[in-house]
Amino acid sequence: MYIVNLFPKNQKELPKNMFDIWHRARDIMHTDRTEHNIHMSKVITKYLDVMRDMHDLLNNVNIDENMKDLFFKVEKEYHKIATDRGAIIEEITKIEREEEDAHFIFEDADFSIQTIKKLIKQGEEDADEELKNNENKINAKQSKK
Repeated sequence: MYIVNLFPKNQKELPKNMFDIWHRARDIMHTDRTEHNIHMSKVITKYLDVMRDMHDLLNNVNIDENMKDLFFKVEKEYHKIATDRGAIIEEITKIEREEEDAHFIFEDADFSIQTIKKLIKQGEEDADEELKNNENKINAKQSKK
């Protein structure tokens, strides 16, 4: 799984004016969401792992007729959670977005086609770069074996 942090955690320079301060404050307020999402993803994955293990255990045990109804109810809920609410995520790669070149007061409200296309293109470039870096890491590990 790849997560893109849209609000850079680090900044090269200190803010120089109120617009820069406002922009940096916005980045700081939103940065923690990515870390929280990663943490929650790991917690949910652990819960799903435990639920899968419990399901497998119960599925391989002889249970009496009274418990079969409860097992089927739990099994149905397990499959619903495992499929509808997300799969188990084994690895998370975080992509840190570069700091924007220019700030303006209404940048959070700019939903123009031009801006959206620009952000999509930047995201694709960041993701491509991260995929290449991961591929190089995998190739380096395999060549050491």
